[in-house]
Amino acid sequence: MADAVRQGVPTGASGSNAAAASGNAAVITLPGVAGKRNAVSFLSWSYDAEPTSGRLTITDDGNTVFQVDITAAGPGFFSFPTPLLGTLSKAVVITLADGSVNGKVNAITWQE
Repeated sequence: MADAVRQGVPTGASGSNAAAASGNAAVITLPGVAGKRNAVSFLSWSYDAEPTSGRLTITDDGNTVFQVDITAAGPGFFSFPTPLLGTLSKAVVITLADGSVNGKVNAITWQE
């Protein structure tokens, strides 16, 4: 696929969300689809209290492609003007983790 400038969210974009109880991770799994790439353009997150070891991670086929430590309860967000594109036909996993507080993560995603 040739690189292209993207403006706005493409047709077919969908929202995904996950919430986790204390001690568990909030995980969004975008399954791999033959001949398609998963794309992520926006993430929002929050914890119900200040996390002790908060972290937001995106993996592509098991490889970490984005990670950031989160030290406040939020809410917060990350916007990717050039969407993160996954590997062709492979799963992308978005994880919000902290072992001590409840968290939520939401994503705007699609496949192309």
